[in-house]
Amino acid sequence: MKFKYLLSVSLAVMLFGLFSLSANAKASCRLGEIIFLSGSGFLERNAEQSELATGKSLCTNDKIITGPDSVAELELRDGSKITIGKDSELVIKKYQISRQLNVALFELTKGTFRAVTGRITNRPHRFEVKTAEAVIGALGTDFWGGYGLTENGLDVLMFDGKGIYVKNNKDETVEINKPNLGTTILQNKPPSFPEKWDEAKVAKALATITP
Repeated sequence: MKFKYLLSVSLAVMLFGLFSLSANAKASCRLGEIIFLSGSGFLERNAEQSELATGKSLCTNDKIITGPDSVAELELRDGSKITIGKDSELVIKKYQISRQLNVALFELTKGTFRAVTGRITNRPHRFEVKTAEAVIGALGTDFWGGYGLTENGLDVLMFDGKGIYVKNNKDETVEINKPNLGTTILQNKPPSFPEKWDEAKVAKALATITP
C-alpha cells in the first residue's frame, strides 16, 4: 500500500510538472503575432527556421529575420507595434505584462526598426531595444533606430511621444523629449547631443522600413 501511495504521489508530481511546463510554454508564445509582411523572411525559434507569414504567433527568444527588400510588422498583446526594416534581425528577449512592472526587451542585431508603444507604457514599465552600441528605452513613444545612415554608427530618431533615452555601454545617456530629434552613437563615444534631422535623413530612415 505504501509503495502504491508513493507511486501515485510521484505520478501526480510528474503530471503537475508537465502541466506547468506546458502552461509556461504556452504563455511564452502568447506575445503577439505578425500582422504584416512585404517580401519574405524567416522566423528563427529554437535553432530552427520557418518562413515568415502573417498570423504567425510570437514566442520569447524568437528572432525575426527580413530579406533585403522585405518589411515585417509585429503587434504585441498590449497593442505595441514594431516594424522590422529591410535586411534586419530582431530578437524578442522578454515580454511580460503584470501589475508590478511591464517589461518588453528586444535586441536588434542587424538593420533597422520602428516601434510605437501601446498600453505597456500606461503603468511602470521597461521597454528597451538593445544594440551593440547602446540601449534605447521608450517612455511611451513612436521612435526609429538602426544602422546604415551613419558609417560605423547607430542612429535613433523620436517621431512623437513622451520621450526616449539612449544609453551606451559606458552608461553615458542622452534623453530626447521633443519630436523629430535624433542622436548618433559611435563605438566608444557618448551619444551625440539630440538635434533635429533634416528631411533627407528622415526620408532615408523611413525608406528602410517602408515596403
